[in-house]
Amino acid sequence: MHLTASAYSFEVLPLEACLSIVKHMGFESVDLSGFHARGRASIEPEAIRADPQGQADRVKALLDQYSLHCGDFFPQFGTAPDDHSLNDPDPAVRERNHALIRACAQFCKLLGIAGMTILPGVDHASRKHEENLQISGTELKRATEIAGEYGIAIRFEPHMGSVAPTPELAIRLIDEFAADATIALDCSHFILQYIPMDRIYACIPYTGHVHVRPAREGKLQTRFAENTIPWKDVIDRLKAVDYQGALSLEYVCASWFDLDRCDTLYETWVTREALLPYVRS
Repeated sequence: MHLTASAYSFEVLPLEACLSIVKHMGFESVDLSGFHARGRASIEPEAIRADPQGQADRVKALLDQYSLHCGDFFPQFGTAPDDHSLNDPDPAVRERNHALIRACAQFCKLLGIAGMTILPGVDHASRKHEENLQISGTELKRATEIAGEYGIAIRFEPHMGSVAPTPELAIRLIDEFAADATIALDCSHFILQYIPMDRIYACIPYTGHVHVRPAREGKLQTRFAENTIPWKDVIDRLKAVDYQGALSLEYVCASWFDLDRCDTLYETWVTREALLPYVRS
């Protein structure tokens, strides 16, 4: 288990500047983003589909320049979770998503990135929740099949507003539909909804990646000093199931749920220093 930073914590800057910050903060690993039409640090998914090799060569040169390894790639194909979602009601959109997932898996393979995180889809008003969930499950299984052709693991992030906003629904997606998928666990999305840690801990055996975002009840992101997530307990429980992946520090700056109220640079550093002893022990 190791700590890594998210380049998109500093996405007001170009990717090279973000990688420079990550390196100078003492990290050896970084998570990269592929957010459509958002931030200067993201690699545009359509650009990857057009030229996976060229985009991989460009990013590899930057990673090599700063001696950084990338452990996770996080693409988003629309400008919001309900835009070009995994379970979009339009089959043509879902087919386009398949092509983007395939290109991103190729991109990951070329860069030696072990897995990528995707969003699970949302509750579209035109359908009942159960139908939305089933389509998400089918599409998540298809995503694991496509990415699996390239040896890339698929993780999905349960989040507020998604088809799987609770630990129980996230686990259902794996148990009933997509056994090869794992959860990108971000406790903050559950803490925001006042979901207790005992329910969140049920996700740990299903976890393939971890986003560390300090939060408190009713607040998706806080300064580390205001955090109520018991990180030592979370880390101990991950160790108990022999989790070997990353704890990716994921402060972001966006208007969604007031995520633009923290100094991402300062808080990333403070959180790193606070969690290092738990990771090393």
